[in-house]
Amino acid sequence: MQKAEEMTAEPARLSVSQRVETRIVGMELTLRKLVLSALTMLGVGYVMVNIPMIVLLGYFWSTISISSEANVVAISGRILFMMGSAVSLILGIVMVFGGVKFFEGKATNGTAFLGVLMASFSLLCLGTASTLLLPSGNLASFLWLVAPVLAMFGAATYMVPKPRFKLAGSVLGIVGGGLLAYAMFKVPIYELVFNWGIPFTGPFMSFLALEAIVVVLGPVAAFINAIAGAKREDRPLAHASLLIVALVYGIGVFVGTLVLSTSLWDIIWKSPWTGPLNALPAWITSTAVFWSASLLLVNLGGIILIVTACLGFLFVTREFSQL
Repeated sequence: MQKAEEMTAEPARLSVSQRVETRIVGMELTLRKLVLSALTMLGVGYVMVNIPMIVLLGYFWSTISISSEANVVAISGRILFMMGSAVSLILGIVMVFGGVKFFEGKATNGTAFLGVLMASFSLLCLGTASTLLLPSGNLASFLWLVAPVLAMFGAATYMVPKPRFKLAGSVLGIVGGGLLAYAMFKVPIYELVFNWGIPFTGPFMSFLALEAIVVVLGPVAAFINAIAGAKREDRPLAHASLLIVALVYGIGVFVGTLVLSTSLWDIIWKSPWTGPLNALPAWITSTAVFWSASLLLVNLGGIILIVTACLGFLFVTREFSQL
């Protein structure tokens, strides 16, 4: 009799186990879909946002005559700003491609490496431009040049499939991120060319303070991942560190784009009477409208990224409970 009861309970236990496994698979699939949605919205948003920025920077460049050395330097700075925006536009496409690869379960290391290189090159262009446009050089403008180079060298070192190189690359990234965070607070990059008196975000359309935290947290997460390695018991910690980065950046993107879009609409509504757009051609105002509207795509991407991080923490909690 007891043996018959055990045989009856065994299928029930298997059924419960199968249901739990099905829930885990369903949660993972939902997480992949959310990551794809977030990266797609952010990527398309970066493309759409940088188009009007390039147009506006091109207009400001065209209004400067080559009549003095100072004007030539000003033109060179604006050209570098346009290059940085163009690279950010391509970075948006890379983000969408990376989201698709992640959803399909393919390796994303190469795409992530390319994204870091492009982001660093964009920052290098902005840093060089700020050095040219500032009336006098200072430590912060110099760090705008050093930090992206450290980030690129660190990313290249991290890609070497050996633990000590991964640790060295992540340490270089942390140092570069710390220097970049300091420079971001000291040099208001976009104010150097637009000078519209509005609170511009960080270089990647995120709230400045949170973006400064992210550029440090990102390499820290890479450092934790390098330490964790392939050990099963360390994977939840590595996943949790990446989710923290995603959550902080998602909040930063949501707040930063909302503030910038609202500020742009304020000067757009005032443009017929006063403000920095008042004396400019009408198509400049239309371009600013397109810029403000495009920020909503990035804003939605930030919201989806926040939701993704929250769901990911549930997944990580289950991973910790299974250790």
